Amino acid sequence: MFKRRKLIKKLNKSPAMREARSLDYADDGRVQINVGIKDAEDFFTPYSYKTYELLNPSVVDYINMCEASIPQTEEISLDVYTENPTTNAEKTRIRKSVKRYHAEQIVIINSKLKKNLLFGLASCFIGVALLVLEAFFFKVYANVYLDTIMAVVGWLFLWDGLEIMLSERSELIRLKIRSLRLMNAKVHVRQYDRKIQREYGFGEYEEDEEDDE
Repeated sequence: MFKRRKLIKKLNKSPAMREARSLDYADDGRVQINVGIKDAEDFFTPYSYKTYELLNPSVVDYINMCEASIPQTEEISLDVYTENPTTNAEKTRIRKSVKRYHAEQIVIINSKLKKNLLFGLASCFIGVALLVLEAFFFKVYANVYLDTIMAVVGWLFLWDGLEIMLSERSELIRLKIRSLRLMNAKVHVRQYDRKIQREYGFGEYEEDEEDDE
């Protein structure tokens, strides 16, 4: 047991673990999530029409995976790097689509939270009602079989309701916080050559213009 602890402690100090725990901070103090794509269209699903942009599921999964490892107390900056040049209109599309996608996720989560609360309360109410009836019938009829069945079913409803409201609801709230953080993230769209200029100091580096929202 002690050998395992020593081994785990040693492995936690490995360069790979230190790198995994390290965060890439931008100049404004936000933690950066870097996304690399070939051109702006790769950021969207090919089935999406331009009047209603849907994000590429692979891009969404990658962003969510990166965000999950960042402490919730940190603010996020989403830096999208493209191989091909992007116009200001394409940059605006990407920024607005990121915010819209996560805003829609929050709407979905809020709906689930309401249903979760209603189902949880209803299940708890049924469970308590069955337990009260069980106590009443036990005093009146003293039927062991009926008493056992009502007690088991009542506790099942009660525990199911508590699990819905405590466990499932806490997970939904966690997802809501993550979506809120990504919705409020600063989104930058740049070319790879600009990234190299910034990192190695070759030439001047210009920030792309932010949307006024």
